[in-house]
Amino acid sequence: MSQLPFVRTDEGVQVNLADYEVETLANLITDLRYLLMGEEHEMLRRLKPPAHPGDDEAEASYREMVDDELLKGRLDGLDVLEETMDGGVLDESQVGAWMQALNNLRLILGERLSLEGVDLESHDMPDSPTAAIYGWTGELLEWLVRAATGSLPADGSS
Repeated sequence: MSQLPFVRTDEGVQVNLADYEVETLANLITDLRYLLMGEEHEMLRRLKPPAHPGDDEAEASYREMVDDELLKGRLDGLDVLEETMDGGVLDESQVGAWMQALNNLRLILGERLSLEGVDLESHDMPDSPTAAIYGWTGELLEWLVRAATGSLPADGSS
């Protein structure tokens, strides 16, 4: 296997993405940032599930209380990805930001693919570039978790 995307070191988790992977992530970050900063969009449905379905007043109150903080956290996570995706060493909080941001990207991609009710274990995924990117971001997340938890050899071999 070629170089792993993440390797645990004494300083943290080293990011080892290829140039094309960095470029792909940069494009995904731009797209997600655009969605987050724009008006309400149906693609954000999985990032903003209702806390009080059926109670519009309680839902509006909840959204007023948490939406700005959630947006700031999501944007901060995207900033961490941008700042470190081309070879940085991640500390514990940056690893958390990567995990959150990758998960947010996957939620948006899943919405685009209409994956609700799809059995992902059966590999019954649509055959499209979006599905390939969805799978790739899932693999990145898995490698990151494995590197962060020390379940990968320190030398990066699989």
